[in-house]
Amino acid sequence: MDPVQTIINAAIITVIGAILMRMSVTLRTELKAEISGLRTELKADIAELRTELKADIAELRTELKTDIADLRTELHAEIRGVRSDLTRVALAVGAEPRADHG
Repeated sequence: MDPVQTIINAAIITVIGAILMRMSVTLRTELKAEISGLRTELKADIAELRTELKADIAELRTELKTDIADLRTELHAEIRGVRSDLTRVALAVGAEPRADHG
């Protein structure tokens, strides 16, 4: 009976091994498909985020350019005002205009 029991045990182990192997192959295939799907989703999300960031950066650049232009305009007006005030003070204290500036 001992050889029969050994053959039965070997057959059972072979069947269980085959079942486990098939399960692991199936699991591996499913995992690969899931990972591939996640990669695709991640790439799409990154592309969308990249597009949104580019749009936001472009908008910020436009705002910054506008703010700088406004600041330059204000600064030029302030400088003109200070020059005018300095000219009035200089003329009030008796300074004469320079010949090279008209």
